[in-house]
Amino acid sequence: MQGLLAINFFVLRIEENGVPTLTPKTGYLPTLDGWRAIAIVAVLLDHTVGYSNLRQYARLVSFTHTGPNGVSLFFAISGFLICTRLLEEKRAFGQISLRGFYIRRACRILPPAMFYLLVIAVLSFCGLIIVSPGERWSSMLFFRNYLPENWISRGWGGYTIHHWSLAVEEHFYFLWPAALVFMGKRRARWFALLLAFAIAARRTWDFHRHWFDRLIPGLLFGGRTDVRMDALLLGCVAALILDDDAVRASFSQSFRPWMWWLCVGAYLAVQGVYFLQRTRSYSLFESALLPLVVAGTVYGPKTFITTLLESGVLKWIGRLSYSLYLWQQLFSVPAESSFSILQKPPLSTAMIFPCALLSYRFIERPLIRWGHHLAPPLTEGRDDLVNQHTKMLVGVNPSGCRV
Repeated sequence: MQGLLAINFFVLRIEENGVPTLTPKTGYLPTLDGWRAIAIVAVLLDHTVGYSNLRQYARLVSFTHTGPNGVSLFFAISGFLICTRLLEEKRAFGQISLRGFYIRRACRILPPAMFYLLVIAVLSFCGLIIVSPGERWSSMLFFRNYLPENWISRGWGGYTIHHWSLAVEEHFYFLWPAALVFMGKRRARWFALLLAFAIAARRTWDFHRHWFDRLIPGLLFGGRTDVRMDALLLGCVAALILDDDAVRASFSQSFRPWMWWLCVGAYLAVQGVYFLQRTRSYSLFESALLPLVVAGTVYGPKTFITTLLESGVLKWIGRLSYSLYLWQQLFSVPAESSFSILQKPPLSTAMIFPCALLSYRFIERPLIRWGHHLAPPLTEGRDDLVNQHTKMLVGVNPSGCRV
């Protein structure tokens, strides 16, 4: 039995000499790295222009206000991928290990984020930047998106503003895996869909009534979990629907490139309306379009868009996207000190990539591997995470017993 379980981690590959060898199976979807690259570029464009001297050109800044779109894309990717991997585990072993999921997520998310907070705390202590204690604690405990404006040193902005999206992600992690485990696939699908509709309805009501803003004044409307969670949940709905082999096969055959372009056009049309109105209300329509756009490149027909998303440059940027997202904020907000010289374009942009590379190389990737060591996943994913674990997986089944 243990030997049969171990087969789930491998597929047989026949070498040229005819000797069968065990090769790690992979659940890695390279297209998603390309989408992560698109998302982080949208954030970098927004912050580079928005915090620079170009702010005096109001229309240009409005046109390049793509940060919210980048984060929405991150949410769609996260919901789609997290649910897909959980369903793979359920299909392979008949159950989902919440313990294993949270160990891997903690090792993936926490170390780079906490190290960034440590760095800005040291810079704040040295007087180079200003970060309030409330910002640091709310970011560490993932309620930064519910911290009132008067608790923050630079209004809503500052060096921890991007932790609002990490808070939304963490709240999703606490909700969704448990819901999938206890409700099962069929009920979880309806739960995610109904909850997404409920959030959208309440968001529309609160956008006009401002009830929550009266309760806790000074919150960023688009940063609250109760406003943005549907972007993640609809990614889960897409993964749940496409988890069926027959549905996925039908989708691959029926979803034509023109349909994909129609979805992209519809999403851009919504953004055009926001641009003209100079306000953003985050509709359920756009939250539903992004998972469909992403899924269309993962399971739809292969086009030049898929080839582009899987290109080496975009995959490289996509792998760095989390570290880039963390460190870009430090070099985006102008400081009133000698540190400000590093926060002016193009030097600020040049500083982001080395910091992200160091974070990825020495913190993010080693801790991901450690998380995989503590709780081996069904599939190891990318090659750069596989190599050091192949021997371990040959001798360990998912329950941790030797085979």
